[in-house]
Amino acid sequence: MNATELQAERRAKRFWVTLVVVLLGLQLVIGGISIHLATSDPTVAVIPDYHQASLNWDAAKAQRSAAERLGWKLRLSAAEIADENGFRAVELQVENATGEPVDELQVAGQLYRHARAGELTPISLKSVGNGRYLTMAPMQASGLWQIEVTVDGASEPMRKSITITAAGE
Repeated sequence: MNATELQAERRAKRFWVTLVVVLLGLQLVIGGISIHLATSDPTVAVIPDYHQASLNWDAAKAQRSAAERLGWKLRLSAAEIADENGFRAVELQVENATGEPVDELQVAGQLYRHARAGELTPISLKSVGNGRYLTMAPMQASGLWQIEVTVDGASEPMRKSITITAAGE
């Protein structure tokens, strides 16, 4: 082998070794970006408390059906129109088995947008009399929103949930 052939062979070896190293490095970079996106992107989230609710399925189901079992009516609603700051009125109306409004309950819950299920916002509804409980909830972004409330103070805890579609600002 002469010097020209040796030099050509060295260049070929360097090229192929460099190509393999670059391709492996590219694979590592793509994997790192994928891991970062999967762990930090708020749009990739599981429904809040899904695992805990599945472990306590019987208790969660009992809370969801408590109002029906007791003959109570829980009507949860949210305003279609937001104020200038993106807050919407959320109202819960509570009637007992005889149709009378029920005051003096503790109503708390949470809301989240389906597109960002990992971003929970706690809410607390205050009694305004006549069985009505109100709060102003921050729902600035458009899309599907889940509102879940738990009612304490009756003979057993009750839970009510609704999904609403909110128009953006």
